[in-house]
Amino acid sequence: MTPLADLLDRLRLRRQPPGRAAAMVGVPAVEPDISAELAPLFDRLDEIDAEAGAIVQAAKSAAVVIERDARLEAERILKQAAREAQIEADRLRRERLRVAELEARTILADARAEAERLRERAAQRTPAVVEDVLELLVRGAG
Repeated sequence: MTPLADLLDRLRLRRQPPGRAAAMVGVPAVEPDISAELAPLFDRLDEIDAEAGAIVQAAKSAAVVIERDARLEAERILKQAAREAQIEADRLRRERLRVAELEARTILADARAEAERLRERAAQRTPAVVEDVLELLVRGAG
């Protein structure tokens, strides 16, 4: 039996006589120097600690990659949103310009119609005004 197997065997629960619960028994030292007996356990713990450190380092590296990719994706999304916002702003400007031009055409048409009504009214009143002016001239000359 290897020293590690022997040590683990000594740490196992031992059966008590029937009717009594199992209990931990003492671990007698096989070697006079206990550190020599426990050295394989500490070596294994060092290996486990190194494996854990490697796992943590791999996780940190993966986290860096994930964060970088997330930043790049966020930048891509923001650029896309800016492009879409610009497209929408351009569309709204074109729509407002179209509405303003339509309103301007309506105002001009109304102004032309009003000018035509004023010309017709003036044309209707011109003979009467001319007659009044001539009458004043005739009275003033005579």
